[in-house]
Amino acid sequence: MSQRARLYLVRHCDVANPRGVLYGYLPGFALSEKGLVQAESLGGRLAGQPIRVIRTSPLERARQTAGIIAGHLDSPEVIPDDDLVEARFSLYLQGVPYAQVPWRRPLWWVHMAYPGLLRRDETVTAMADRVERSLQRLLDSFPEGSGVCVSHGDPIQAFWIRYLGRRPWALHHLQCAKGGMLVVDYVDRRLSGVHYVAPPAVSAPPGVAAADATPPTGAAHV
Repeated sequence: MSQRARLYLVRHCDVANPRGVLYGYLPGFALSEKGLVQAESLGGRLAGQPIRVIRTSPLERARQTAGIIAGHLDSPEVIPDDDLVEARFSLYLQGVPYAQVPWRRPLWWVHMAYPGLLRRDETVTAMADRVERSLQRLLDSFPEGSGVCVSHGDPIQAFWIRYLGRRPWALHHLQCAKGGMLVVDYVDRRLSGVHYVAPPAVSAPPGVAAADATPPTGAAHV
């Protein structure tokens, strides 16, 4: 009899960001009102699944998403996991308004052309490896059960494009939106399938959409 497991790789939900900056590793960026509704909806989607453990990036927006999801489940353990943290290149970009990134952080152009080429950057392979380590920890805990990892856009997309066999520069051509997730299936502990589930369709409260500016393509390291 084959062992089957289904894991959920979730991107944190929408963030309160009234100044429209890249927040990276900065403290003080919690979920917006829209993000809170998204997280509750995600928890409702996952309710009833045999989820015993949630592993999460230690950054506030991910921990908050994980905690809300956990509230809909049967008392899962929530474990901070540094392997799920934001992309390293965010340290270079953080604090800069989206529209100013191309000229205030010119190495962004190099990163866009080839992620991981710069010394201060992180390769797609390295990001995919660390996400996979977290998923494997879930499998080690419950080889025939289910679990959740809560992470950030670039690490999730790195794992996704490696599964699809795409080149590193495809990192910014796929997007796991905030509140979206990858459903990751295993048979006998071997990866057998990955599919994307879009974030819950929720209405932003008045003013939220205008406050949270849209980043330039590829600058959403958040």
